[in-house]
Amino acid sequence: MTLRNSAKIATFVCATFLAHQLSYGRAGAKSRIYSNVEYIEEAGDLLGYELEVKVNGWRVTGFLRIYEGGCGSPAPVSGTLAGSKISLSGKSEVYGNVGISGSMSNESVRATLRMEKAAKPETIKLKIIPKPHC
Repeated sequence: MTLRNSAKIATFVCATFLAHQLSYGRAGAKSRIYSNVEYIEEAGDLLGYELEVKVNGWRVTGFLRIYEGGCGSPAPVSGTLAGSKISLSGKSEVYGNVGISGSMSNESVRATLRMEKAAKPETIKLKIIPKPHC
């Protein structure tokens, strides 16, 4: 291998690493908000889920809000992001232990939500939004 080829490979590896870090935030944690919350005009209620996360490398921290009428109380969650696979867990004062596992991109989260006090797990699809509802 020539010195020139080694330099090209090193440049490619560094550029790829930098792009990954900027995309997922190791150079600085990146905050994102994903939601499927809808406003029900007839009742004046907000319904749905909102996931606010801060990604710092493979570590993810944030809050899950469950809207059932008014503003949802934030339940702290934390976990990991490996590629596009996300796994979070936490505890809600209302629903007990919560778990989220699925996939996350810059535009959406598709996951299974498990809540200790819910009858069964729920599949959720959340889209990125610029700011929380409450």
